[in-house]
Amino acid sequence: IMFGGGSKCPRCKKTVYFAERAMGPGGDWHKTCLVCIDCRKRLDSTTLAERNGEAYCKSCYGKNFGPKGFGFAAGAGGLMSTDNASNVRTQVVNAAPSGGSRAPASGGGNFCSNCGTKASGGKFCSNCGNQL
Repeated sequence: IMFGGGSKCPRCKKTVYFAERAMGPGGDWHKTCLVCIDCRKRLDSTTLAERNGEAYCKSCYGKNFGPKGFGFAAGAGGLMSTDNASNVRTQVVNAAPSGGSRAPASGGGNFCSNCGTKASGGKFCSNCGNQL
């Protein structure tokens, strides 16, 4: 039984009280501690990816632990992985665009070639972590 407080935050090791609680990898975190370990972006249940008890945004998770290259896999080799990233949504794209150019299409806004999400201005898709 713990007296005078709640569980300990995995990041700062201090007591997490109810009003400042956020659910993260391994239990309760302080809302201010639940940030990406790489880029320090604030995380919530929709933007969180976890590896070895540490919190990452989906973009940094994809950069650090996702498929290498430009996100394009050739044949069945792109389907094999030893990483069990069940909490990160991924898709396999079978062919690179012809010409090798990754320039955005002319016209409206930019969209992720992997999942179709409208780009928010960064270098990586905010939904799947794919490089834009």
